[in-house]
Amino acid sequence: MDPRPEAHPLTAGKAGAHATAQAVTDYFVAVLDAAHDLVACCKPQSAFFEALGLPGLEALATVMNHARGLDLPVILDAKRGDIGSTAEAYATAYLTEGDLAADALTVNPYLGLDALEPFIAAAEKHGRGLFVLVRTSNPGSADLQEARSPAGEPLYLRLANALAERAAALPRDAWGYTALGAVVGATHPAASAELRAKLPSSLFLVPGYGAQGGSAADAAHAFDANGWGAVVNAARSITYPAGAAAATSLREVGAAARTAAAAMREDLEGALAARA
Repeated sequence: MDPRPEAHPLTAGKAGAHATAQAVTDYFVAVLDAAHDLVACCKPQSAFFEALGLPGLEALATVMNHARGLDLPVILDAKRGDIGSTAEAYATAYLTEGDLAADALTVNPYLGLDALEPFIAAAEKHGRGLFVLVRTSNPGSADLQEARSPAGEPLYLRLANALAERAAALPRDAWGYTALGAVVGATHPAASAELRAKLPSSLFLVPGYGAQGGSAADAAHAFDANGWGAVVNAARSITYPAGAAAATSLREVGAAARTAAAAMREDLEGALAARA
C-alpha cells in the first residue's frame, strides 16, 4: 500500500496536505474493504505516508487500524535499523501497542546483527514478527548483497546463515516458523530457492512480483515443500490497476482492486501447482 496521490484522479489535486491525506485514506480503505478476503495481509510502505507530513502519519494509523478491523494482519514496511536505545525506540514504536504498531516490521541488518536484537526482543514479547532484508529485489542489491568473502560466499548467504543460527534459539509456532523472517526478492529465483533451504523456519516476504519483473513462477521458489512460508507482495498492480484508472468512484476503485487481487492469487496458485 504505497499511496501516490498523483496516480489517481480521486486523490490528485487536493487543496493541502490534510485533504490529500484524507483522500488517500478513503482510497485505501475502499481497496481494503473490497479485497481483504482475497489476500493474506497488507503492507503499508511508511515512506509514502510520511511524504504527506503529519496528516500522512494519521492516514497510516487509520489505514492500519482499519485493516486490523478486517482481521487482516499488517506488515509495516519501514526498513528500520539502528543500534542500542535507538533500535529499542523503533521497536517500541512499531512492535508494541502504539498508534503505528504493526503485526510485523521490515528491518535492515546492515548495522550489524546486534542491531536486530531489540527488534527480536520486542517481537517475541508482543507476539509480532520481523522481516530482515536479506536478498532484495532491486537491481543494485548485487552491489553489496552479492559481495564475496575470501572463501567465495556472497554476503546474503553469510547473513542467512547467521539468521538461521539466531532463529534456532527462538520458539516456533504450530507450523514451524519463528518470528524472524526474511525479505527475499522474486527477481532472484535461484537465490530464493537457496535461501528457502537455508532458512526453513523463516517466513519470507517476497517483493518484486509484477511491476518489478518477477513472475509467479519466480516467486514460487520462496515457498516450502508444503506451499507455505511466503507472502508475495504486489503494490501498484493491486492498488492502482489498469481497471481503476478511469474509476470515478471509490466503489469502482475497490472493484478493480478486487479483480486484480483475484488474478494475482490465481497466478500464484497456478505456479505453486505447476511446481508440485
